[in-house]
Amino acid sequence: MMKKQIEIVPYRTSWEDDFQTEKKAIEILLPEKVAIYHIGSTSIPNMFADPIIDLMIVVKSLNQFDEYGDVLKTLGYEQMGDHSNQNRRFFIKCEDNCSFHIHVFAEGNNAIERNIAFREYMIAHTDQAMEYIKLKTELAKKFPKNKKEYKKGRKEFLEEIDKKAEKWKN
Repeated sequence: MMKKQIEIVPYRTSWEDDFQTEKKAIEILLPEKVAIYHIGSTSIPNMFADPIIDLMIVVKSLNQFDEYGDVLKTLGYEQMGDHSNQNRRFFIKCEDNCSFHIHVFAEGNNAIERNIAFREYMIAHTDQAMEYIKLKTELAKKFPKNKKEYKKGRKEFLEEIDKKAEKWKN
């Protein structure tokens, strides 16, 4: 299988519409969810991003979710193993390209607040957003087919933003 090229593109207004459409389809299938959020770079206006829409679904319990989570397959999602040991479920939908990622967390998981705080902080701090665009663009040029190195290159910056976002929201 050929590795997908990391592609960082300018913000597209269609990302919000894509999220809303997908959210509606998921809401019909998942009666047990608490909330569905648009997270990640595509949720931040004017942010350059790898054009993958990240959805975060909050559920009451992951065990309960596991009993009916298969319904996401009817929308074309494939469950991936939980690589991050974060107590989440992870799904991807690849049609012509991998267009959607779903992260499922149980209520109370710290990742929920962290993802929302990151988005809100970046929307409020355009200077940081510009810095992030620059970093992502450089990393995508440097590691066009190496997702692992690309992610590693962002790690420190993202951890720094998470700390700032945490302080900022409090």
